[in-house]
Amino acid sequence: MLAYRARQLAAIRDAIAAARAELQRSGAEGALAFARIFVAQGGIQLPGRPNEAPAMRALGERLLQALASASYHHPEDADLQREIERARNEVRWLAAMRDDKVVGFFLQLPTQALSAPSVEALSHENRGLGPGVFRKGDIVVLQPECDGARFIAVLEDEIEC
Repeated sequence: MLAYRARQLAAIRDAIAAARAELQRSGAEGALAFARIFVAQGGIQLPGRPNEAPAMRALGERLLQALASASYHHPEDADLQREIERARNEVRWLAAMRDDKVVGFFLQLPTQALSAPSVEALSHENRGLGPGVFRKGDIVVLQPECDGARFIAVLEDEIEC
């Protein structure tokens, strides 16, 4: 499976930061609002293929069309499905960030992803809130081998001392 390169991860992370900031500033909501900003900021990347601008533009257009028509399931197109899930996860993450009781998000990985040593290590990594829990202000960009992952809000009273 192809993986994102370092500069692709940075481009995705920067686009997520810009989209989060704009949605917080404007009060806009929804995966489509997030995706519009994310796409405009160059967040659409194809794993291992950083120089394929026409294909990335086409994927961005398919993403916006899918979200505009509330068409969320595209298992035949892994790249599109990944971006749909990214937009939907980011909107849920942003909504939960507004809740003072939420301190982070637990990374729940699909079983098939855990067979990769790097992914298994990621799920056990401790950032101060417990294994596999990211702080709510973090921007997490997962490699394609983590497709199907979910982030579950963790409340302050669920953290073990």
